[in-house]
Amino acid sequence: MSDLICWSCVQRNGIILAEAGSDDGTTRIIKAAQKITKMKPTAGWEMSRSFSLRSSSTSNPYRGIKFHLHEAVGEDSDGNPSNDIQIWAFCCVYNINECSEETAKAFLTKLVFVTEPLRGLPWWQEGGTLSAQPSFAPTLQQQMENVEQISKIAMMQQHVDETKAIMQTNIENILERGERIEDLQEEANSLNKAAKVFKKKAKKVRRFKMMQDAKHGVVVGTAIAGVVGVVVIPPLIALL
Repeated sequence: MSDLICWSCVQRNGIILAEAGSDDGTTRIIKAAQKITKMKPTAGWEMSRSFSLRSSSTSNPYRGIKFHLHEAVGEDSDGNPSNDIQIWAFCCVYNINECSEETAKAFLTKLVFVTEPLRGLPWWQEGGTLSAQPSFAPTLQQQMENVEQISKIAMMQQHVDETKAIMQTNIENILERGERIEDLQEEANSLNKAAKVFKKKAKKVRRFKMMQDAKHGVVVGTAIAGVVGVVVIPPLIALL
């Protein structure tokens, strides 16, 4: 187990696709991992803070942190990004006595880019719990171990630049989805109003048609009676 990053995973819509790491025998890492994976998604970073309020770094040095990536799923019939959003979460538990928060963030930022070519694979897109474990867990473990060998300054600068861009995209996707929902609501309201107007006009047209039919029925009835007299009566006369 790495002394810096103790555990990490990749989630899709709350489903853990792959994870690596181990507990220290006290279940503190497990509890920190469970807590951070269950936290609701945001437009960027999410951190578990309860441990820092209740216990010192000596008694419980483990903290959870995760980063969210909001991606549009497919396109609509017009070729625009779909309203459906896939939420990826990159989580880890780190030891604050050995690893800074910025280094943990840099580690997760790197995972975002390491998994980019993989996230389109079927078992990443649609697979269940641990569907990517056989193929990605070894890579995840290697990335955790490499944290100690990578320049912390370089990692931190990289993650600051890259996560700013990702978070901006997340916000735009969330806002755009909200705008589309509002547009659809407005369109639905307009259609509802148009339907009411149409129904009202249709009722008037139907009433008018019924009146016309009623009048027409009187005329037709009289005409038919006359025709019947012309058609039926002559043969009767001929047979006399």
